[in-house]
Amino acid sequence: MKNNVRYTLQIGGIVLVTTILGLGIFWYFGSQTGFYALIVGIPAVVIGAAVVYARQSQPTGGGGTTQYFEGKAQRVGEDVRTLLRDYEQLAGELSTWDTDPIEEDVSYLLDELAEAGVEFDRATNRFEVTGTGDVRDLERIEGRVSELRSEIADSARTHVGGTLDDCVDAQRRLQDAGLIDRVEEPQSPDGESFTALLDALDGAEAAMDAAIDDAAAELDAIAEATDAPLDPIDRGVGRADDALEAGEYHAVADALLDARDALEQDLSTDFESERSGLESFVDTAGSSVVTDYVSPALLDDLEDVHEELETVDSALDMARIRELTADTRSICTEMIDTMSTELDDHLRTLADADVPDDYYEYQSAADESYVSDLRAADDLDAYRSIWLNAAGELSAAIDAVEDEAAVAEAYGTVEDNITETLRATGRVGASDVPVKQAAAFFELYADLHENATYDPSAPALVAEDFGEAYDVTVQAGFDEGGPERRIDVSLVGGSLEESRTIETHLLDVVTFEEVPYGEYDLTVTTDEEGYGTVEREVVVDDDLELEATIAEVALREEVCSGIEDDARDALPDARDLFESEFNETEYLSTAMDFPMSDDFLPCLLALWAEEEGLTATRVDGDVLVYDGEQFGNRLANIVRHNLSEGESIPYTQIRNRYLAVPASDDLIVDTLQESPVASAIECDETEVTKLS
Repeated sequence: MKNNVRYTLQIGGIVLVTTILGLGIFWYFGSQTGFYALIVGIPAVVIGAAVVYARQSQPTGGGGTTQYFEGKAQRVGEDVRTLLRDYEQLAGELSTWDTDPIEEDVSYLLDELAEAGVEFDRATNRFEVTGTGDVRDLERIEGRVSELRSEIADSARTHVGGTLDDCVDAQRRLQDAGLIDRVEEPQSPDGESFTALLDALDGAEAAMDAAIDDAAAELDAIAEATDAPLDPIDRGVGRADDALEAGEYHAVADALLDARDALEQDLSTDFESERSGLESFVDTAGSSVVTDYVSPALLDDLEDVHEELETVDSALDMARIRELTADTRSICTEMIDTMSTELDDHLRTLADADVPDDYYEYQSAADESYVSDLRAADDLDAYRSIWLNAAGELSAAIDAVEDEAAVAEAYGTVEDNITETLRATGRVGASDVPVKQAAAFFELYADLHENATYDPSAPALVAEDFGEAYDVTVQAGFDEGGPERRIDVSLVGGSLEESRTIETHLLDVVTFEEVPYGEYDLTVTTDEEGYGTVEREVVVDDDLELEATIAEVALREEVCSGIEDDARDALPDARDLFESEFNETEYLSTAMDFPMSDDFLPCLLALWAEEEGLTATRVDGDVLVYDGEQFGNRLANIVRHNLSEGESIPYTQIRNRYLAVPASDDLIVDTLQESPVASAIECDETEVTKLS
């Protein structure tokens, strides 16, 4: 750099001197000579100085280097040294990397560098500029260094990619074998940076190291749960660590899988024995008599064990076999506990029931400690022996008292039914009681009741007196006298359905003889209009004398029974129609054609009559609404003004000539007898006669 400055200052000085000389010539010799001195002299001097500079820049015959070449050589040498340092570090990390092609390129590069005047010692990673050469050779070598760096990066990336794949594949092998739960995929390198490649390798190594730890923990857990030796595991983990240090990821997996296989081999004998024993017991329990006494949920739990047991086929699952054994013992112990509880319940029911002393036999199985014995069993063989004995003894004991307990428990619900039926009919068959095992109930009833005999051939119960029967006397009638009217009296219950008919002015008596004991419905009715019905439940357990009086029923109560609320809701829509029709005809009747239901019309008319202060009554089965006061006054006036003393007028003539209301003969007579002229007339079946 100093030489360049010196040469530049020298050339500048020459140009300056030449310029001053040119100005002097111009001043001394004239303008033309001075002009040529400036135009020709100055460039000639500059060119000459440049030639001298260029010659000084070239090597001299003494063998040294110029400072420019030396600087260029230093820079190229540093680039090569950096490349080789990074390459050597990368190659040291990638122990299985095939670098033969790269070594050839590196050797060729160093040869070219030596020819260009730079000697490189790979052992010490140092170089020395020892000769001279063409700067263009150095520039070409500089470009080759950049290319070689890219080639090395590509080759290393390919190798690292394979290593990462090996890492993932090895982890998957361990995962498939159940030694690790998940596969950690290392991050692929990004770009051509050697550092990124090394970081990717560090990630793969960390993933495999974690896989070794997880697999070792899994193997240790299996060994500890099954009391297996740990030596094969420790040896396998040691080989895996060595393989990891060597970068042999598949060898890592091989070492761990070998340890797994060795552990499985150590456990295989005990595994087959325990699995076979458990499978046999599960099959035995699932097909035993116990299934008839326990809940479906317990049987489902046992079947779940059986299904899972079929999937356990590796000795490494020994811990699971022992877990299933514990589950099976728990399920089967609960089965025995359930049966013990059922037996206790049956015996308690029988002890609390009012049954004869010889009705059942106490079962000693209730005193055994089956459940605690099962829980204390040392192994499955001992457990199996205790369980089978308990199942057999408990099932036999339950069978011995189950039916008796069921009968004793339900007996109270049918005893009264049996008693009632015996009193009524003297005999009770299986169809007379709501139970399945009627014979057992009949037998117990006969044991508890001396007046009943059990017939096992039917089966049936027979009362000694063949049932009870009584007379039922009913005094039926009306609450006031009148013409002779019909009354129907019926008594219905059990197999009895009898009725009697009487005709009376007021009261009469009917008798039902030999009525069996029991409950009956007594019904007393009449076909007379305006009367209700007597309905009564009676218990015939002795001779009975009953009274049943049929009372008159108000018309509105009769026709509005059960529909009054709905009829009142509909009445506002009918008022105008009723009022218009009444004003025109002076009466309303269900015989008229009104646009409403026949079920509601009688009630609507009765309600409207009540609102308007009119009279509603029945005439020949129809509801008739009229002005009662006006109707009575009209009949009284007919007698006063149209009849002389001793004269008569037929009801038909009164109705056809004087009345708008279609009144019946009975209505005319009843109204006249309640009118002001009642004392001055006499009514017979067809006419009225004025007496005074």
